[in-house]
Amino acid sequence: MAAFSFGSAAIFIRYATQVSAISLTFFRLLIASAAVILFAISTGALRKLGKHVLLLVAISGIMLSLHFTAFIFAVKETTVANATFLVNTSPVMLAVLSPLILKERTTSREYFGVLLAILGILFVANAGNSFRSFGLPDLSALLAAFFVALYSLVGRYLRTRGVGTASYTAYVYSTAAVVAFLMVEGSGASAFQPYDPQNIVAILGLGLIPTALGHSLYNYSLRSVKTVTANLFPMLEPVIASALAVPLFQEIPNSIQCIGYALILAAVAVVARTLA
Repeated sequence: MAAFSFGSAAIFIRYATQVSAISLTFFRLLIASAAVILFAISTGALRKLGKHVLLLVAISGIMLSLHFTAFIFAVKETTVANATFLVNTSPVMLAVLSPLILKERTTSREYFGVLLAILGILFVANAGNSFRSFGLPDLSALLAAFFVALYSLVGRYLRTRGVGTASYTAYVYSTAAVVAFLMVEGSGASAFQPYDPQNIVAILGLGLIPTALGHSLYNYSLRSVKTVTANLFPMLEPVIASALAVPLFQEIPNSIQCIGYALILAAVAVVARTLA
């Protein structure tokens, strides 16, 4: 469900034509934090956190804000294929970092799933001969992958130690929204300005569906699903986004991209069998 929610992000970003990348990051986090705080308060799930936990939550929020900013910058400045491929290298990073930091052993099936998914995304990304050069935007996409890997590690650590999903997401999204606002102010961008109805709907959709819903479901899963496994499922995002783009934008993937999508689906199926 989180992966399907993530798949709508590119669609909403495409429709948010009047909003800069950094302002869009701020708005999606502001809306998401407001939604989860209201949910946590209404359900009585909001809890006071200790100083040690708050420090880790702050780190997680900073990583999430940097992830969104770096990825949106990459999408704006390089091809969507390049950005999508490079940001989805996070499971490879987690296959190395999780055993070192969380002491979680990565199984041979998970390694195989990661490699199969990366191969699939490589097919998708290189379908249009995207990798002709490697510049700052591509490095930004790699940094986005690194930031989301750290975000996942902190989330897994805290979720397995009893921090509830509602409290965790409320604090994390709020911190991330503050960080994004500081970046907007520091860049001199103007976030608060009149937007037409299309852009308002796109901003609200981005904040509520892939962020408040998608990321909250993802964080919920981290209590019982290892970071490597949890990060393989979001690789379905380009598959879902491409499927949505066919009726909305008449963007039909070519045969090489379809092979890549099939490999991604196979990779997720391989790892999902370990959860059955």
